[in-house]
Amino acid sequence: MRRTRVAPLLALALLAGCGEDPVPTPPPEPPPPEEVDEGHAARPPDPPPGTLVRLTGTVTVGGAEATASMELEAETPIDVPDAGQAVVQLRDGGRIELDGPARAILLEDGAAQAILVRGRLYAAQPPAGNAPRPPLRIASPTATVEIGQSGEIYLAAFPWGGSWVAVLEGAAAVSVGEADTRRRLRDVELDAGRAVAVPDRIAEPTEGPSRLAAAREAAAALAAIETPAVEESAEHAVLATEADRLDQALRWLETEAGRGRDLTNQHRDAVRQGQQEEATRLQRELVAHSQALYRLRRLATARWERLRARQLRLVELGRAPTEDPVAARQDRVDGLLGQ
Repeated sequence: MRRTRVAPLLALALLAGCGEDPVPTPPPEPPPPEEVDEGHAARPPDPPPGTLVRLTGTVTVGGAEATASMELEAETPIDVPDAGQAVVQLRDGGRIELDGPARAILLEDGAAQAILVRGRLYAAQPPAGNAPRPPLRIASPTATVEIGQSGEIYLAAFPWGGSWVAVLEGAAAVSVGEADTRRRLRDVELDAGRAVAVPDRIAEPTEGPSRLAAAREAAAALAAIETPAVEESAEHAVLATEADRLDQALRWLETEAGRGRDLTNQHRDAVRQGQQEEATRLQRELVAHSQALYRLRRLATARWERLRARQLRLVELGRAPTEDPVAARQDRVDGLLGQ
């Protein structure tokens, strides 16, 4: 360590011998302080929509072999082999267990957390306590199942396209995108121990299993039933009908959104002009508008999920139409549903 000081000391001695004062080295300038915008502090990245916590068999994610504890990205297919299983912890607190053979994808741009393209899954929503949490929502090609508070369900999506739902604990709502005369989403509420078949429309609910093992046995037996093959042209016709139903719901939503803008402008003018009675009347109209907007968003969301699930099923079967009805409507849905 002392050698490193010889050259500087020698230089100072020479300068002193020449009668010159040494020139001090100016201290380095400190770096400029980093500007921090306290109003726009960097947010940590959102966690992934799910994490694969346990697997059995050769499970693949996006075509590559999966490993336990890996993070799962949205829109990436999760494939579980026959007799295999994949347990996924969802970001919102729920959990799903895929029983092979099965394929599913996770979502982060809509109300549903996952789409079961084919196969069977168990889904559980634990009690949330005082913390706010969205419902656990799973879509299949023919049905959407939603656990509002807490509960457990078993969902099967059969190769021929139909679905079967059993509620094991708590309660769940099953919908297929149908609307009543007031354009409200129709759904069927199922309590624990009830089940319903959804070949295309919702059948009459029946007694169902209350234990997971029994639900798995019942779903496997239903999946083994042979059904006649469906022509590709018929599959395309059903998909086109689903797209038309979605377009109808989006038109209703666009009309109601425009009505809301008009009411907002009228209310603002009435307040500015001191027209108290008119402002009060318009305020009531705005409340009714908000309720109608909520109902229409629920309806459009259910129909959007059903269309997406049906399209994914046809893509996997190699039967998808040339024009992708989901891609053709994505921008419009993003604007109206925020997805």
